[in-house]
This record gives sequence, structure tokens and C-alpha cells, in this order.
Amino acid sequence: MMTRMSTRALAAAFVFLGAGVPVASMRAPAAAPRRDAFSVGMLRVEHYGKAGGPPIIFIPALLCGASQWQREIEALGDRYDVYALTLPGFDGRPRDAGGDLMGRATADLSTLIGSRHLDHPIVIGHSLGGTLAILFAEHHSPELRGVIAVEGGYPVAPTAPEREAAVRQATAPYRGIDRRTLGDSLREHMLQYVITAKSAVDSVQAVAARSDPGAVVDWMGEALRLDLTPGLARVTVPLVEIVPFDPDIDPHQGFASLSAKRARYESFVRHAPHGSLTMIDHSRHFVMIDQPAAFDRALYAAIAAQAPPR
Repeated sequence: MMTRMSTRALAAAFVFLGAGVPVASMRAPAAAPRRDAFSVGMLRVEHYGKAGGPPIIFIPALLCGASQWQREIEALGDRYDVYALTLPGFDGRPRDAGGDLMGRATADLSTLIGSRHLDHPIVIGHSLGGTLAILFAEHHSPELRGVIAVEGGYPVAPTAPEREAAVRQATAPYRGIDRRTLGDSLREHMLQYVITAKSAVDSVQAVAARSDPGAVVDWMGEALRLDLTPGLARVTVPLVEIVPFDPDIDPHQGFASLSAKRARYESFVRHAPHGSLTMIDHSRHFVMIDQPAAFDRALYAAIAAQAPPR
């Protein structure tokens, strides 16, 4: 199974994959009706939750929409003021070909916080969303209460040439392809490796196919070229990384064991003054599907520590 992709390309796929996931394991009884929806620059924003509660901003991952965080929105909406983003090119949104996507998204996120007068939100992101959350914290920590990244931000390779090679390999399957073939390509090269249950892979594929192939290439390329490690010293608020480990998949990314992956991520987060790590065993990259109860415990504990509900 693992011979289809190089180790570097597989690692790249893991670090920056995500999707809005309308599967049963992700849902809970509705508890947080949407209050409004609006745009801030490139960001599409859905607003839920309790007016006056501590603010939370959810950033989804590659291929995703705000629905990736539906279960968390429903669980938190009675206590927190929740904003869920969708980036351009995903979940049916048109592609933004303007360049500097990560930098512009960071600026638009700051505009969202300022224009809505959000009192030091927690920013939470998965994969690509986690990378964007950490990048934002490196430049805008005074605007935040904390940041939580779910397997996001860790550099795919230690040097710029190696990261550029990872970009070429990871994006090759999606360059120049027709939108109608995107779902099958994503399943072959990515989705089957990041979710355990075949039924969940099927559901994610249906959602991921709504993405623009050019947007997949653009966002993946910009994120994979980053090494956020030097800037972590500027993250003055608490930074929590939640990282899964799967013994069948992670060795192909260069993590031979849970302890090896823990050590590598600890070496990353210790560059932040208030960095910490939570590991979740026997889960692939989509930890919120593979181990929803364990993921919820880790996420909600981190949120409560950074912003107790009012």
C-alpha cells in the first residue's frame, strides 16, 4: 500500500491535509444555531455561539470548510463566541489566485479580530489551519489569548531545498487535473492514508471533491515551504500542539514510534515560551474522526485552560 508515494510526499500529505467531514462520528445534537455569516477579505466566516462568551476562531484544513468543526461548535456554543472560517478554493468557494495566500489570510484574520472587537480569542486550526494559526501567533500574539494546533506547523523538512522538493512531490498529483477527477486523485494519493475507516474516507472524499485543484496546489505549496520554528520565540501566548500517532502510517513519515514522534514535536514546541504537546495514540492525521472522544478531551482541556467559560 505504501509504495505509491515517497516518504517525503506522504509526510507532506499528512502535514497539510484536512476536510469538512459530514460523517456520523463528527456530529452531535445541534446546540449552536448560526448567528450570521460574512466575509473578511478572503475569509468566509460563520458565527455561532454565545454573545459575550470568550471568543474562539476555528481555522479548517486543506480541502475543508467550516463544517470540519461542527461537533466542536455544537459542544462549545453555549459557553463560547465561535467563529468558523472557510478559506478560498475549498468547500465550493472559488479559488483566490492572488498569491501570498498565507500572508493575506493572516492579515485578514487580524482584521476579523479588530473589526468584530474580539477580546483576545483562542485560534484553533487543524493541519493547514494549524500552520496558519501558528503563523498568525508569531506576528500577532498581543491580539490572542492562546493558540491550539492539531498536527499543524511542524516543518515538512529541515532545509528550504528539501521543502521545495516536498512541494513538487506532494502537489504533482493535482497539477492541471480536472475538477471531476480531483476526488479520486485525493483518495489515491492522500485520503486513504489519513483516516482509518473506509466509510469515513468515502464521506471525506465526497466533500474534498468540492475543492478547486489549483487551490489545493497553491495552499499546499505555500504552507509546505514554511519553517515556522525560528518565529516560535515570538509566540508569547500559550501554544498547544495536539498530535496523533498511528503505528501503521507514521513510520512512513519518519516517526518510528510514538516516543520518536513525541520527541520531534517536543523539540519544535519548546521553541515557544509557553509551548506544550499532547499526543493521542492509535490515530491517523484525522484524529477527530479516528479518536473523537480522546480528541475532544484534549481539545476542550486546552481551551478551558486558556479561556475558562463565562
